[in-house]
Amino acid sequence: MTDGSALMLFQDSDFRLLTLGGRSMKNRTVLLYMTFVFLSNFSTILFFLTVYLEFVGFSMVAISSMMIAYQVSKFILEVPTGYIADRFGRKTSGLVGVVGMLGYYAALLLVRSPLLLIGAFALKGFAVACVSGSIEAIYIDSVSQDQLVRLNVVERFVFYASYALSACVGGFISSAGAYLIGLLADIIAMVLTLVVVVCIPEMRRGDTTATPKRGISPKMIGAAIARNGILRSAFIMDCSQAFAFVALEDFFSLLLAGRGMNAVASGVIIAVQLLASASMGLIVPSVIAHVDKGRFARICGIVRLSLAALFLIPFTPVYLLPVFYVLQTVAYSLFAPIKYSIFQNAVDSSMRCSLISVQSQMVAVGAILFYLFNAALSSIAGIRVVLLVALGISSLVYIPALFRLTSQRP
Repeated sequence: MTDGSALMLFQDSDFRLLTLGGRSMKNRTVLLYMTFVFLSNFSTILFFLTVYLEFVGFSMVAISSMMIAYQVSKFILEVPTGYIADRFGRKTSGLVGVVGMLGYYAALLLVRSPLLLIGAFALKGFAVACVSGSIEAIYIDSVSQDQLVRLNVVERFVFYASYALSACVGGFISSAGAYLIGLLADIIAMVLTLVVVVCIPEMRRGDTTATPKRGISPKMIGAAIARNGILRSAFIMDCSQAFAFVALEDFFSLLLAGRGMNAVASGVIIAVQLLASASMGLIVPSVIAHVDKGRFARICGIVRLSLAALFLIPFTPVYLLPVFYVLQTVAYSLFAPIKYSIFQNAVDSSMRCSLISVQSQMVAVGAILFYLFNAALSSIAGIRVVLLVALGISSLVYIPALFRLTSQRP
């Protein structure tokens, strides 16, 4: 899931097309998009991938190489695939990405060569880059600005529900070693995702025919970011947040295992955390109607960092670890729809996919920086300490960017 100018989210020509299509087209697009979010994020292997790779006999060196291949591939291809989607078709880009994910899951199921699996993880990076922002851009262009916060909350609920089901089922599968069944279920979910993407109607903008002549160059994308403080602040937040929190999610099961909790317990905790976050997120539209949105987002962002620190402190009692982990994600779910709607409203529709891809690229940058940081410190400190230090470094950048984002206007 991903987190300008004063232009509307869609041009006047888009609005006329939506009006002609009627409310049914908008409702169909929203429904199909929410179905896409649920199915594309369902993955029983997601939270237990490193456990599975160890289970089938890969060394930690090989596993690390696979993870790096994914992050580097995603980093390199995010902007090019976003550019291609904006210029040649967002739905086509999404379809290519889903097919690539099917190839990745098939490789996890069948391939046992480290080199071939490294290639499969690179394919996953390409696939994620293709999907990133493409289908989301179709959905955003089909709704009005005043619907975004409410629909962002619904989308986040669907996203968390899918992750929660994945974590719960994945925990039981991991504890039983029944990875074959889990991967087959993941493949079926991705096939259904492909069907849903085929059914999503892609609205053609009135200026589409002119796009190849004018083009969307990397220079234009850079200029759009340079002149928009909201975009810069959002990208800084995404990068600094990923530096601490992507790894926290990746190592969550190992952190709990180190404190005596098994895979089933990890899966259940993740499921509870995700469902609690999604449920609390539903109150955001009501809350922000009565409070200052910027101040509310700033408070929630700082509280999340504090709760994550309490989770990582080595002397925190074991029984409080699930509580702090759940609460830090709840805090994020309360302000994430506000943060993302600010970002969405600041994005020029003509280069939406490209800018969303830059956002995803910033997440990849943060993750890569952490893994390099971890490699440098792993010989002298455990993963919990490394994560805690990374959280402190991230906070020094994240908090100022959060204040700038919630204080500016497009």
